[in-house]
Amino acid sequence: VVEENNPIDVCNIYVFSGIVAYIYSRYELAAALVQKRHELEKNMSRTQLKCGVTAFYGGLIFLAMAHNSSEFEWTSKVSNILSSVKKFEQIGKSNNEHKLLLLEAEIKSRIGEND
Repeated sequence: VVEENNPIDVCNIYVFSGIVAYIYSRYELAAALVQKRHELEKNMSRTQLKCGVTAFYGGLIFLAMAHNSSEFEWTSKVSNILSSVKKFEQIGKSNNEHKLLLLEAEIKSRIGEND
C-alpha cells in the first residue's frame, strides 16, 4: 500500500497502527505515526477524521508523551487536539462527549487536579 502511494490507505495504516502502539504503551512510536499522518494530510484535500476517533487517540498519545517528557511541544499539541474533540462533541454529543470528558480528566490528572 505504501509503495502504491495511496494516501488514504497510508493514513489509515498510520491511524490504526498508532492506536495499537498506544495500547501497547509504545508512545514514541504512536506519536511518530500521528505526526507522519499529520504530514501526509497536509497534502490531502480531505483528512481521515473518523468521527473524532483520530483526534481522541491523538490526544491520548500526546498526553502520554507529555507525561513522559518535559517538552512543551506535546502540551501544545494536546491543547490543539482538545479543541478539535470539542468541535466533534458539538456535532455529535452522543458519540463524542465521553471522549471529551476522558481527555479533560486526563489533562486534569496531568496537572495535578483531583476533582
